[in-house]
Amino acid sequence: MGPVRKLKLHTVKESDIMKGEIEVSKRKAAFAELKDWCIMSVTSKEKTNNDFLEVTEWTNGEGYDIHISDSSGEKKFDLTWGQFKALKACIKKIDK
Repeated sequence: MGPVRKLKLHTVKESDIMKGEIEVSKRKAAFAELKDWCIMSVTSKEKTNNDFLEVTEWTNGEGYDIHISDSSGEKKFDLTWGQFKALKACIKKIDK
């Protein structure tokens, strides 16, 4: 083992932190209760069925955040516009 180095600790002051601009935006979102769309949500054995799907468009408009909550747990993922279009094309191909 090599020599032990002592580290000099530095206290960070708020004035030392870089301050960037913060943009506030309103994002488009759509929400659906899954009981109206999914047979698996309708047959859930839980007393309260709060299964849902929410899609929120990215602030830059280049994709979506998807949040699904159902009896199997929480799922969160994102898709770019290109990924979304490819997914739709694949589903369309399967449905033929």
